[in-house]
Amino acid sequence: MDCHCIPYTRVPHSSKLLQDYLYHFDRVAGYYTGAPFEPASYQSLAGKLRGFLPERKSLLEILKRQNRAFGCGEATFLNIDRLGDPGAFAVVTGQQVGLFSGPVFTLYKALTAVRLAQSLSEQGLPTVPVFWLASEDHDLDEVAQTTVLDEEYGSVVLSDSGERPSPRSPVGLVKLTEGIAATLDRLETALPPGDARDALLQDLRQCYQPGAGWGAAFGRLMARLFKPWGVVLVDPLDADIQRLGARAYELALTQSARLRALLQERSAALVRAGYHAQVHVADHSTLLFVNREGNRVPLDERSGKFFVDGGEEVKGEALKADAAQQPFRFSTNVLLRPILQDTLLPTLAYVAGPSELAYLAQAQALYESFGRPMPVVFPRAGFTLVDRRTQRLLEKYQISVEDVWQGEEHLGRKIAAAGLVEGWSERFDQSERELAALLEGLRKDIETLDPTLLDTLKHAEEKMKYQLEKVRGKLSRAALQRSDLLARHEQSLRRFLMPGKDLQERQVSGVYFLGRAGPELLERIHAQIQVRSSDHQVLVY
Repeated sequence: MDCHCIPYTRVPHSSKLLQDYLYHFDRVAGYYTGAPFEPASYQSLAGKLRGFLPERKSLLEILKRQNRAFGCGEATFLNIDRLGDPGAFAVVTGQQVGLFSGPVFTLYKALTAVRLAQSLSEQGLPTVPVFWLASEDHDLDEVAQTTVLDEEYGSVVLSDSGERPSPRSPVGLVKLTEGIAATLDRLETALPPGDARDALLQDLRQCYQPGAGWGAAFGRLMARLFKPWGVVLVDPLDADIQRLGARAYELALTQSARLRALLQERSAALVRAGYHAQVHVADHSTLLFVNREGNRVPLDERSGKFFVDGGEEVKGEALKADAAQQPFRFSTNVLLRPILQDTLLPTLAYVAGPSELAYLAQAQALYESFGRPMPVVFPRAGFTLVDRRTQRLLEKYQISVEDVWQGEEHLGRKIAAAGLVEGWSERFDQSERELAALLEGLRKDIETLDPTLLDTLKHAEEKMKYQLEKVRGKLSRAALQRSDLLARHEQSLRRFLMPGKDLQERQVSGVYFLGRAGPELLERIHAQIQVRSSDHQVLVY
């Protein structure tokens, strides 16, 4: 099969919150607006949102200006016009403006928004896909590099140091350096020659030029990639956007203590329920950052007084005046960002990754204070992409992506069993079964003679199984060491399918796959996205 699903209960690093959200929504329903795979969730929320957004006309003018600058196509402007209808909605997603679009899951998020918007429109809820560029974030190190793979699936890290106007300026204001040309040359070397590579490099060289803004380059690339679907891009690092969101800043200031208490209460409730609080809410934190000499610094509150970056005190009245008159001096933290976004847009659904899904469980506690229900949170599609060479290896050794996920020792054992000593793995399995049968017979005798010795038998059984497994592992490693070919194949599978012991979608850049398979890959991924369920998918391309 070219595509199959794996439940997130078997996917590495899947939190309890994510698993319950996907498969036992009733357990987490109190932290969200509605079940993501139930059409009634969207119909119910749509009734509350119709007519929302008195500033639609102003918003549309800003969106047209921004998307024109990004070079978006006709489909995008048709979608912006659709948003002018008071009965129209948005499916929103977003991501930090990573180099060359960042990890491949960024593309999955945008495609999920496209697919969900199409589905909702078919259900009578006219909806357009919107991508929010997280250009206000100041953590340049987190987005300044991305990873592709060479012909042996070794990691090739691509980066640009960026020219910052200030040490902690928003990433969207950082300029690409002259070194970006050499970085693109490295990418070209890492990718195989062909039409897919040439078309991708042409786009990247036009978008990522020395002196271009980091956010602008990201937006131009996304505009090209998603032109067929008319994705609408929003850059919040825009004075006009900030003016439309001024009320959110004012409320965040005037109700700072109460909002913090709501968040701390929600965080504690999540922990009591056996989940985790994704974002730590400190006793002095607010939901805002402020601009000081071009730097984005946190605004704290202690005993009703506000402090910039833990030092300089600022009068509350002065801050409130700035929020009303100069809102571009503020930016949101991670918990206020979705509320600003949904103050500006008629958001019916938000497409979230696992971390976002977790912090939105916290942010939901704030929405009522801002006069709006939280959108339905829809989990983004997750994929592991498998090229034909990797597929041949999986078939050769009769293993799966899940075998690779289970770690080096498990994978080595499977490859060694299939590739070197015929039948030895089966003999180990038979030995384990025989040992279990022998111990079961002893257990019955002990129960009759002296039940107090059952614990001793249990410990002995665990030790024997451990030692047998240890021998199996040593034999697997010895087999791999005797065969360079097997060792190379084992390494290739790990590098490609579980790079850095993490999911492929989090470690490898989207441009790597586009440079090998071409833009048609986006269409194939889009076609596989489900709106009634959300398992992880393995897709052979």
